Amino acid sequence: MKGIVDRIEGSKVVVELDEGGTMKVFDRDLFPETLGEGDVVVFKDGKFVVDKEETESRKEYIDNLFQKLIDKGMD
Repeated sequence: MKGIVDRIEGSKVVVELDEGGTMKVFDRDLFPETLGEGDVVVFKDGKFVVDKEETESRKEYIDNLFQKLIDKGMD
């Protein structure tokens, strides 16, 4: 199972799953301490781990889209 952390609400984490964009709520203790919103996570060996490469790639993609919007607004 793979998804993107949508938000962290106290002891719960809301994840948007790749399987159809379904939102699911999980206990915070299934995730690493360093978890952040927008992190790409994969369920492995009974816990979620952050896919650091895919998270960074996704953040760069979003930053580039945002920059294009800003640049377009300057025209």
